[in-house]
Amino acid sequence: MPITNVTANVNLESVLLPEGFDDYLDLSRAVIVELDMHGGHLDPEADCPAPNARGRVLIDPINQFNAKCRELGVPVIHIVNTYRMGDFEGVDSAWRRITEGHRSMLPPEVKGPDCPFCNLALEGTKWSQLVVECKENDYVVDTKKRITAFETTDLDFLLKQLDKDIVVITGIMSDCCDLCSAYYAGSKDYKVIYLPDLTRGSSPQNEEASKLLISRYIGLVIDSEVIVEEWTQQRNRSKKN
Repeated sequence: MPITNVTANVNLESVLLPEGFDDYLDLSRAVIVELDMHGGHLDPEADCPAPNARGRVLIDPINQFNAKCRELGVPVIHIVNTYRMGDFEGVDSAWRRITEGHRSMLPPEVKGPDCPFCNLALEGTKWSQLVVECKENDYVVDTKKRITAFETTDLDFLLKQLDKDIVVITGIMSDCCDLCSAYYAGSKDYKVIYLPDLTRGSSPQNEEASKLLISRYIGLVIDSEVIVEEWTQQRNRSKKN
């Protein structure tokens, strides 16, 4: 292992993965951590609280990728940003205050309506509902209230119960929740794999910046088809043995 020629993105260049990263590619230790594929960001209507139009293109590809992962026995964890009614749990969040304060500098596709964030991820509304497929054996962590998937949630506990230490990050947003979660996972000594083709951010430039930072300091940046091929070959070899 690795069985295939695994290529990774390092410093925004595609390179052949060197020796010494077998433990990052072990199918038996991997889990998918998919971030914030919910209506509060991805609903197509004009009143979407914090829209990410770039992220909508991921819905079908993520569904297809998750289906392949389930077939391979890789658990899928859906992370959902959810606030209690009353608009108090998110109001002091740094991302919200900074984003609202610098609203005029946001690109048009992420500005949203005039009062963009007051309804984001409110419980019991479509803004906190997944827009991707959630199957019977998937896991949902729906207590995310800040930009990392670990803060205020039981994700770390769940990963330990599943005995998984390879965190494969998909979803949105590359330059916010994905990046912060990757750093947090790395600081907890999880092995991070970041799938740039199944993540989106606030702009192409910020997506590239996220890839650069993660590849330099946090984990492996690998396209989804590459990791699926590697895992498939691992499974096929294990069936023969």
